[in-house]
Amino acid sequence: MDFISLLSLILMGFFVGILSGFFGFGGGFILTPFLISLGFPTNISVGTSITEIFMSSIVSSLRHKRLGNVNIKIGLIVAFTSIFSAEIGAQIIEYLKNLSIYQLNIIINLIYVIVLGLISLGMAYDSLRSKRTKNFKGNFSHRHFNKLEKSETESNASPPDWALALIGFIGGFFAGFLGAGGGFLLVPLLIYIIKCEHHIAAGTCNFVFLLSCAYASFTHFFKGNIDFISAALLLSGSIIGSQIGALATRQVKGAIFKAAFSSCLGSVSISIALKLISILFDIFFLNLLSQLVIFSAVSSIAILILILFYVQIT
Repeated sequence: MDFISLLSLILMGFFVGILSGFFGFGGGFILTPFLISLGFPTNISVGTSITEIFMSSIVSSLRHKRLGNVNIKIGLIVAFTSIFSAEIGAQIIEYLKNLSIYQLNIIINLIYVIVLGLISLGMAYDSLRSKRTKNFKGNFSHRHFNKLEKSETESNASPPDWALALIGFIGGFFAGFLGAGGGFLLVPLLIYIIKCEHHIAAGTCNFVFLLSCAYASFTHFFKGNIDFISAALLLSGSIIGSQIGALATRQVKGAIFKAAFSSCLGSVSISIALKLISILFDIFFLNLLSQLVIFSAVSSIAILILILFYVQIT
């Protein structure tokens, strides 16, 4: 591994760590395409990214717990149900790997583009609507969520277990299949379906990754899908970044959180689309542009979070 690749892994780990601590996703949907763009096979990229997510989630979930951003009940139910679907996702990867690595690359990248693009557009629309009405609706406060109390505008019922189990199943499948912790799905689902505050959704998702990604990384280890040196380099940067992101979560309003979340997912979706076109039509320039877009987007949004955090506390 050359010096440039080594440095890029550490820097990407740092920036993804900030985004992970702030948004509550593990960053696998960024790390997996990034590792693929560096030349790692898709199965190694998936296994390595999910292992890094597990290790970094230990640090970030502890920080969120100290900040009061973790709902233990939701986290346990979501994590428990995600274990079963993570194995389903990993088995699909194993099956497709045996057929063709080329086809696997196409399938993974195409799914990323579609899913991330749709979520990005949905959250961007909601953020703009929230700014226009100046009335961010549908969130339980952390106090109400923990005590299962009723607010003036919300139902008295606590989140049904079946809904939490379904959310966990979806997140676990993406953890095993795409190498992503599923936070890019879990965070929106917890915000819009379970009605969590954005900082509670972020903290609880980090706790979920600590539990669910442990099994996902375990199963990928026995399948030989992990590059431990690359995972360690990513982790060295993400440990610091995740602390910063977690501290910034409570300082930013919900509408801004959604806008930043949407921008992050949209940028990654564009990067992956460029990579997909590069694979299909063998255009090397687009592969380089894909790497530039994803690194620029991740670093820019991470720096923006730092600026927003600084402005809020001063």
